[in-house]
Amino acid sequence: MRNLSERLDKYAIGLSAMCVIHCLFVPLLVALLPAFGATFLSDEAFHRWLLVGVLATSGSALFLGCKKHNQWRILGYGSAGIGVLFFAAFFAHDLMAEEGEKLLTILGSVLLVISHYKNFNLCQAGRCQ
Repeated sequence: MRNLSERLDKYAIGLSAMCVIHCLFVPLLVALLPAFGATFLSDEAFHRWLLVGVLATSGSALFLGCKKHNQWRILGYGSAGIGVLFFAAFFAHDLMAEEGEKLLTILGSVLLVISHYKNFNLCQAGRCQ
């Protein structure tokens, strides 16, 4: 079980990093290569599918880790990050400028990365039973 939690933490960190990279570089690619804008990566649905992956890995990894080391505030940080990502993916596009949506996505991703990093370190330090 411990290995599963650690692997899920690593996957979730990777997915969160993908969110940040996507937000920062896709607009640049669309500006430099307009045909890139026609790919699925620039579609809003991509954000939502990426969020599904983040929800599955983050929820599982953080719950399994917190269940072992009893530092439940880490699950709270991760939940806040997921909430920010959810808001950015489903509502921010209509409520704010594109820059605001990107900042929210980056903020949510950073919160998730921090929570997974803490979760992973607690399990690595032997605080998981």
